[in-house]
Amino acid sequence: MTYILKNNVNEYVLKHKIGYGATCECYLGQKINENSSEKYAIKIFEKNKYIFYSNEVSFLSELNDNSNIIKLYEYGQGVLTPISNTDNNTNDNITNDNANEKTVYYQIMEYAINGELKDYVKDTSSRIPEKISAKIFMKIVKAVKYLHENDIAHCDLKPENILLDKNFNPKINDFGFSQKFDGKNGNFLLRKRSRTPRYSSPDVRLALTKGYNGIKNDIFSLGVLLFVITIGNFPFDTSTYSDDKYKFIIKGRYNQFWEFFNHIKISDEFKDLINNLINLTPNKRLSTDEILKHPWLIKQLGDNYETICNTSNQDCTNNDDDIDKDIIDELSSRKKLL
Repeated sequence: MTYILKNNVNEYVLKHKIGYGATCECYLGQKINENSSEKYAIKIFEKNKYIFYSNEVSFLSELNDNSNIIKLYEYGQGVLTPISNTDNNTNDNITNDNANEKTVYYQIMEYAINGELKDYVKDTSSRIPEKISAKIFMKIVKAVKYLHENDIAHCDLKPENILLDKNFNPKINDFGFSQKFDGKNGNFLLRKRSRTPRYSSPDVRLALTKGYNGIKNDIFSLGVLLFVITIGNFPFDTSTYSDDKYKFIIKGRYNQFWEFFNHIKISDEFKDLINNLINLTPNKRLSTDEILKHPWLIKQLGDNYETICNTSNQDCTNNDDDIDKDIIDELSSRKKLL
């Protein structure tokens, strides 16, 4: 189905659906009657999903100056109308179905043309080399560091929420479940659960009783995310004692945990970093600054470490021409197999 989205200023044609989730649908769109060929990702929220729309807008409006966070260009309430007889290559010959139009909330966002990181890491038979996963992970960590410096916990970090632009630079997306990490009562404890259990820390189970630290939960999620990017599979099913693998993390018996992955060649530095991200005790997990100084990143980035991994965020501001040939070569070769 193709749609027209109208607001008080602009009109957009929504040509086809490119994604969907529990809170909204996302379409590839363009402005009508504009010479530019620029494409946008346009999120459509039903009126009963206003809380998620509002939450995402409130955070993304603060974060538009970081090149590894998806950009929000425009948002508001508009009228969505089905259309027919549309030429796929032009905006001519549009016939509106006004009888079925409806009022919705929308977000006009940056279009990350290379899709979700998830699609590039799901092939366990062909792992991304540690050198490449280190470069991708570093960019994600620096963006998360920026979030935390702005008092925001993402609360749903996973490959599905990491988009890739034209140069395969990662862009953190989907802030519908994000929270200010000072907590409702100013005690730095969050009460709402993280969205995806497989990426959530054990402490999230305390959300409804004691609360949990949003920063430390994000760090845990980064550990699972790094494991999935590099290994191509999950480190465990759930972060509970009943899980056959994670129970060894709970006991501090890391060597037994890694025995499950003896068939895979993994560096000791990588194992050490993962151990310090998915630790049972929140205060024993590394900070983003400590991650960026970890021996694994230093080793994998080699002579380029100081340039690439500057721990200030001064090189993370808007730079859409950021190009890393190693990342492009690796991920573009994988894209051909999708």
